Amino acid sequence: MAESQQVQRVVRILTALSSGRKLTTAELAERVAESNEGKCVSRRQIQRDLRAIEAAGVPLCCQQEGRTNRWWVPATYRTLTPLTVSTNEILSLHVLKGFLQQFRGTQVEQDVVSLAQRLEGLAPGTVLLDSDLLQVVTPGQVTEEVPAHILNMVISSILEQSWTRVTYRALHDDNERSYVVALCRLISHAGRLYVAAWHPKYRNYMNLAADRIIAIEEDPDCTLPLHQFNEELYRNSHFGVHSGPIHAVTIRVNNTFADFFTSRTWHPSQHFTHTADGALLLNLTAPVNPELAAWIASWRGKLEPLSPPELVAMVNAGPANG
Repeated sequence: MAESQQVQRVVRILTALSSGRKLTTAELAERVAESNEGKCVSRRQIQRDLRAIEAAGVPLCCQQEGRTNRWWVPATYRTLTPLTVSTNEILSLHVLKGFLQQFRGTQVEQDVVSLAQRLEGLAPGTVLLDSDLLQVVTPGQVTEEVPAHILNMVISSILEQSWTRVTYRALHDDNERSYVVALCRLISHAGRLYVAAWHPKYRNYMNLAADRIIAIEEDPDCTLPLHQFNEELYRNSHFGVHSGPIHAVTIRVNNTFADFFTSRTWHPSQHFTHTADGALLLNLTAPVNPELAAWIASWRGKLEPLSPPELVAMVNAGPANG
């Protein structure tokens, strides 16, 4: 019973001292008595409680005024601030875990799992589910993991906005190549993690498959001004993660599927028009590349490329027409 009463006193004392006011033992005794149905507490008991608080690791400040001492908890001490977690925050964590496919086996995944375990201590039984809340289904998911040290260096380079020398082995190429670039963003696309990088020599953005990066190091010899990522320029110069020559692109949309295509964003430059005979046209100012051609071909019977001729030829030469 005595221990229970001391716990109650200590909680009330800490609450009073954490308010920012400097209080004497007499004032603390009065506050404890007020919240304890008027039962008196001796100043000696308050002094013992203060020693117990300090012994538990809570820093207390003391200032002498004449023959009395005033006590308080320093404002910089925040351990007493209660840490809570809401249902929505827990939900957000589960959604985040569902998008970790490209980070399997890396420090990012380990940190998210560690965060979930820590939150479980605040909300027991609500954080760690038996199964994932969200599952991302991406056909063609790349099975090769991005090495943890490579991913950490990529993230550091993006945050520091430094010029970086990247050693890279492209797909279908056994030769290693070296680029001095500014790493700008991580891009998740079609089951693979890419890094958007600015190439100062060609003044354009290139996408590097993160799992194909061999080495990364800061390039101290590059004295160019730091690059600021231009999201609009990046999006307009790519379709998916591939760039290419920019053309005015016109695609006929099957009217049966008009609502489906007009309700989605396919490219930042898109706009829809109608021909005199009522046909729906999707107009883009976009790079003509194999990814754009493959996208159109995947909607065969619903999309038909009209221009430029290079795109029409690329779509017609696809595997579906072989």
